[in-house]
Amino acid sequence: MSKVPKTLIKLDIDKLKLSLKKCIVGFEKLQYVIFSQLQVLKIRNAFPSNGIPIKFLENNGKNLKEIYICCNDKSFNLLNLAISKFCPMLRKLSTRIKNNELETLKIIFNSCKYLESIKIWCGGSFLSEKQALETVVKYSQNINELVLYHLYITQFILLPKELESFFINWSNRVPQKSLSLVIIVYLYEENTSLDKNDENIEIINKYIKLGVIKKFKVTDDYRYSI
Repeated sequence: MSKVPKTLIKLDIDKLKLSLKKCIVGFEKLQYVIFSQLQVLKIRNAFPSNGIPIKFLENNGKNLKEIYICCNDKSFNLLNLAISKFCPMLRKLSTRIKNNELETLKIIFNSCKYLESIKIWCGGSFLSEKQALETVVKYSQNINELVLYHLYITQFILLPKELESFFINWSNRVPQKSLSLVIIVYLYEENTSLDKNDENIEIINKYIKLGVIKKFKVTDDYRYSI
């Protein structure tokens, strides 16, 4: 394959999906390409290094409406910050944020004002449910769907009073929007996600009846897409 020169090339493609490491090699060349119609970006199972995805977002982020990233990388926080900087029109985001990088999630909500749906990893070294819920209700502007993805065992159990507080604060938001709440529990039967507490389920049913919750779903399908 001939090398792509370090000049910008324009292509009309509205979706780009990359998976497995062999595809990521080609991504190094794509960083110099402008996809003028690109709206959906998906990266699974591998991660381009050396700041390549950041350069790609700088060239192509302004029209992106959906970003789905599922991979491990130490520089993930830099990518999240790049998303907040270069993707102002984003509607849907699936990403991971560590529990010591909570400020990054606040920055994303402040910069991506049109964001409607977000999938957040919980447990392990990632955010707790409490951190995720409190940040969403306080800093998001247009969110109407929240997906909490439990790949790891939850470290901090969400108390019923904390869940109730979240829904009270959500119902007081202006303008009012009903929320779709999805819990994904994967691999661990002993997972202690919020749906494992009967009192939490009672609270959820209460706010479904009040119209605060539009949809509530618990699934073990890690492929669930926002």
